[in-house]
Amino acid sequence: MPKSRKQRTSGNRRKPSTRRRRINLDLPVIPLLESMEESVDELAMLQVSSVMDSSRSQMDDYADVSRERSSIISIVKGLEEQVDTAFKLKGVLEAELDAAQNQLAEELADRAKLEEQVKSLQPQAALVDQLREDITFAEEERNKYANLLADTQPQLESVTKERDALAQEVVSVKTHAQKLDGEKVALEAQVMNLKDRVTDMNRLYAELDKVTKDLRKKLTSSDKRSAHLSLQLEEQQAANRELIEAKARLDSDIQTLRTNHKAAKNELKMFQKALRDIRSEAARSSGRVRRRYLKSKNKR
Repeated sequence: MPKSRKQRTSGNRRKPSTRRRRINLDLPVIPLLESMEESVDELAMLQVSSVMDSSRSQMDDYADVSRERSSIISIVKGLEEQVDTAFKLKGVLEAELDAAQNQLAEELADRAKLEEQVKSLQPQAALVDQLREDITFAEEERNKYANLLADTQPQLESVTKERDALAQEVVSVKTHAQKLDGEKVALEAQVMNLKDRVTDMNRLYAELDKVTKDLRKKLTSSDKRSAHLSLQLEEQQAANRELIEAKARLDSDIQTLRTNHKAAKNELKMFQKALRDIRSEAARSSGRVRRRYLKSKNKR
């Protein structure tokens, strides 16, 4: 059985509705608008043909146009929400960038302090070398006086043998020997003190070497962290540039969408006006037909 004109029109109306439900919001904005414009054109043609059939098909077409308008408005709102989200993300990234820059400045300040500590410890190392030279000189002096004392012992023996003849000389020699003994004791005490100082200097030098190694390790770690932070800073800057470009594209797409939405809204108003005119004409035509029918019936 062949389909009537009303059935064919209803079947054609369902196809655009199915195609509208399959629209993916993730697609580019311009192709989406083109597909929506085509759908609006098809709906408009279907509305005109449906008005000529019955008032019920006219109401269905009007509902389709309303749904299409709601879909366009929801897409515009979704894009506005995406723009707001992009602005929020930009603020978060800028805050992270400021924190990374502050951390990098702190690392550079710590590195400068470590370098100053290394420079301040270098004179102490030179002092250790000077103390070693002093100890060497003191040992040479001690050996010198020890040799002198050894040379004096034979003289004391000869003086003892000749004490009867050289009593005055023996007294002076003994006095000189006692003086040398006092100097020897003083030198030995000084040598012991110098040995203690050498021990302390060796311990201090070991601690200094350990501190220097630790400072060098910290300096190396600081350099690595600075390089890592610099790399993160470059990545954040690249991400910010991409976000700015994406925002510019979104602004352009939103402006285009608003323009197309305004045009579609104007076309919808024109179609609604034409629909009202068609309804008025249909009502007048129906009244004329009814009056003619009544006249012909009365004549009969």
